[in-house]
Amino acid sequence: MKLSTRARYALRMMVELARRQDAEPVSLSEVAETNSLPKRYLDQLALGLKASALITSVRGRGGGYRLTRPAGEITVGEVTRATIGPINVVDCVHRPRTCTRSEDCEFRWVYERVNRQVTEVLDGITLADLVARGDLVNEGFANTPCSR
Repeated sequence: MKLSTRARYALRMMVELARRQDAEPVSLSEVAETNSLPKRYLDQLALGLKASALITSVRGRGGGYRLTRPAGEITVGEVTRATIGPINVVDCVHRPRTCTRSEDCEFRWVYERVNRQVTEVLDGITLADLVARGDLVNEGFANTPCSR
């Protein structure tokens, strides 16, 4: 499975908001500049993230965006689904009618299992995990053995 640019940029945007969740709302211009992302793209992504109730906007001077919940409660899976839709490695997993062989396909169970595993992994990682991981990378500890 390949995560689209939409999903990757949305994750970078959400991690930036998570890093600053205790501060003032963050403008998309700041997010774009800090992460070398196109602001126009972030504007589009913000619509889906807002519709999915993952972010909220604050209007006016000093306005911007902030997370609707703590970073430890928002998963990578939620962000991914808000930007690209359901996690689906093969169309027939969620829409069996797209394939004439879905009823008797000997591979479909493999696709379903892969889909389930990918979903579990993405739903098992929170924005707080990504922020913490980024802190470790920035401090030079990224290559140390995992403590779990």
